[in-house]
Amino acid sequence: MLTEDILPRVALPSMNDTHLEELLIINEIMHAIDVHDIEETDALLSELISHTLSHFGGEEEQMRLHQFPPYPMHKGEHDRALEELKAQIASWHNRRDFASLSYYIKTTLPRWIVQHVLTMDTVTANYLSSRV
Repeated sequence: MLTEDILPRVALPSMNDTHLEELLIINEIMHAIDVHDIEETDALLSELISHTLSHFGGEEEQMRLHQFPPYPMHKGEHDRALEELKAQIASWHNRRDFASLSYYIKTTLPRWIVQHVLTMDTVTANYLSSRV
């Protein structure tokens, strides 16, 4: 179970709220994996993809709107992370390997989120908060 205190805070409360929502979905996926509930895991992975698309899309829209100079780099990292998430989910659908999915959801993804928030999202939120 991931707790809220692992998430760094940024200058925009809306971004913090979105990160927390994502963390809650990840925790639900962890539970579904732990109890080997294939249907619930599938449903929650679908929810995670939808949330991630909305999350990244909203940030990218704000970056474009406010002409954030490193937008291409930040968007590129979103694209890379989204493709990795999609690949993990495709692998899950093909193999139904709880161990592999568990490692990604419990280790790889949370590490990426924390690092991304500490670096790119912090800079982005500081820039955007000075523009709104």
